[in-house]
Amino acid sequence: MTASSGFLLVLLGFGFLIFIHELGHFLAAKWAGIRADGFAIGMGPCLASYRKGIGFCFGSADAKVVRQHGKRPIEMGDAERIRNGLGETEYSLRALPLGGYVRMLGQEDGNPGATSSEARSFSTAPIPKRAVVILAGIAANLALAVVLFLVAFLAGVRFPAPTVGDVEVGSPAALAEPADPTHSIGLRPGDQVLSIDGSEVKTFIDLRVASAMAKPETPMSIEVLRGGERMVYTATPTKNASSGLLSIGVDPARGSTLASEPPEVVIDALAEIDLNLAKNGIGPGSRLTILDGKPITTFAELAAAARGSNGAPLIATWTNVDGTPGTTREIALTPVLNFESLRAADAGQASTGVDAGIIGLAPLSRVRLIVPGSRNLEILRAGDVFLRVGTVYGPRVSEVMKTFRATPNASIPALVLRDGVEVAVELKTDSEGRVGVYLEPAFDLPRLARAVDRVSIATADSDLAPTPSTDSFDTPAKELEIVPLGMIVSMNGQPIADFRALRDALFSLANATPAETAIDVRFELRDPSPEASTTVATTTLTSDDLARIRTLEFSFPIPETLFDPEFTVLSAGGDPLRAITMGFRQTVVMIEQVFLTIDRVSRGSVGVDQLQGPVGILHTGTQVASEGPMFMVFFLAMISVNLAVVNLLPIPIADGGLFLFLVYEKLRGRPPSIAFQNAAAMAGIALVAGLFLLTFYNDIGRLFS
Repeated sequence: MTASSGFLLVLLGFGFLIFIHELGHFLAAKWAGIRADGFAIGMGPCLASYRKGIGFCFGSADAKVVRQHGKRPIEMGDAERIRNGLGETEYSLRALPLGGYVRMLGQEDGNPGATSSEARSFSTAPIPKRAVVILAGIAANLALAVVLFLVAFLAGVRFPAPTVGDVEVGSPAALAEPADPTHSIGLRPGDQVLSIDGSEVKTFIDLRVASAMAKPETPMSIEVLRGGERMVYTATPTKNASSGLLSIGVDPARGSTLASEPPEVVIDALAEIDLNLAKNGIGPGSRLTILDGKPITTFAELAAAARGSNGAPLIATWTNVDGTPGTTREIALTPVLNFESLRAADAGQASTGVDAGIIGLAPLSRVRLIVPGSRNLEILRAGDVFLRVGTVYGPRVSEVMKTFRATPNASIPALVLRDGVEVAVELKTDSEGRVGVYLEPAFDLPRLARAVDRVSIATADSDLAPTPSTDSFDTPAKELEIVPLGMIVSMNGQPIADFRALRDALFSLANATPAETAIDVRFELRDPSPEASTTVATTTLTSDDLARIRTLEFSFPIPETLFDPEFTVLSAGGDPLRAITMGFRQTVVMIEQVFLTIDRVSRGSVGVDQLQGPVGILHTGTQVASEGPMFMVFFLAMISVNLAVVNLLPIPIADGGLFLFLVYEKLRGRPPSIAFQNAAAMAGIALVAGLFLLTFYNDIGRLFS
């Protein structure tokens, strides 16, 4: 219900775009002297209509004309129609608000044989005039796009800023090669992206689109601004497993205001962190303005302060406490020590992702959240810990995901730990191998997942990180030979309660050990058997192992994803001439992107599953409507450009296909045969119907996945 107003707004907006398209055809037909018998918004049964001489009525006015005069107005000559007091055009509203048409004498979409020799028919009009009529709808949509972009830029449209936030470990961005060898490998949080392959980047959406539309396996040149210095990096986008699009693996940078939408998700997430934020009135919409006496505006500044804290508490000043603007409160926040990012390098332990861990040890995987509508809504519960998935005992997060993706449309036996009791379940995957849950590492448990014996670690900031494409090394965990689901009871006699305690103990040990020193560490291990036997094992931490542990950084205790993105405003600054220029430029950019999308679909770098139809457009528009009126105007301008370009394609029943027939007629002196036009029309209808079914399937799949 909360989205109903947005849905209605998008539906009306979509109908308006179609109205403008058909109005272009209609006005051009009037200009050309072609008789326009019908002007309809929507498709299907007629809900209401108006024709001069009949007036407004429910249903079709033409039905009344047939009852009164025995034939339809289009079957009458102009003189007879005028004698009967009938207007030339029936204006109608149809049941399905996802189309529209202009019905002209001598021209019917999908029926090439409906020609007419009447003087005012489409068939007898000169070719140049018919060409104007056919292209007028496209021109109207492009003109509307320019106007809508102009309006949006005059008011200003807010977009996520083109600033790098989180960089996925091992992603193309993390491994990006600098043009200057003195610069470190990889993009960093806080980098402002200036251009990609020479094209200016104004918003984070530009960055994502440029990555998605990149040529497969072709490096991109990325210019960034870091600390006032311009730097150039090269990265080759790879296909993202979740989105299915090419990506370099970065998220938008965040500000210092806790996200307001959706509030229940933010509130629940803050409660899980257990920092007493809610007790102090800090929640959605609260803004962190000062940290340890320094003004703060971005999450990058929060992260930098946490990294330099060495774990000491930070005094944070918040505004908008208890939801009241202007109120402030101070609270101490303790930074959190990070884990290592481990990617399995051994072929036998190949992973689809990166796991958080320490010295090759990793925690089990837990269900954090079950997606509404998940096939496993009645099977799994939030908090379930995976002990076995398929045949893999003690799976890491990446291994759980890998097993799911490798088994689409199937049932997978699993064993989970629920409230201290082991429960056997049968998980159901969809066509893409998803089970509809969010996973997280179970850091608060003492039990361990399968160890990573050999790893490759990619860290842009560390000189100790090997070159990920070639270097790998054995981890200390390999010597321990820990049985999956086993646990570490103690380290050098110090009790270990959970995975975080293990990390903290190793971090303290590393910092207390001189550099260039290797040490042996004694662990007391307990296997998962019912007898719970305990063994002692020793492993060697080399100087490199200890150095890697020492480089672990502290992070801000509130996750970056709970903060609103940094925003930038695209605006003409109130200058109408500049707004017109920006409107034209954005329209050209959108035209290029539509054609580029078609090219990338044909190349395979953009899958057909990414295409959206009317249902998807309405769903996306409903989400966009919540971003504000100007973003909605911008969205409608984009759709208007899409309508224009799609209609320009050489599909027989589209404007572009009809225009090609006119070109043929001009060159050969006669139109294509009716038989050929009928065959082409049937092929065009089949193609459009196929595309509609495909996009409808995609759209419904997204709604329920």
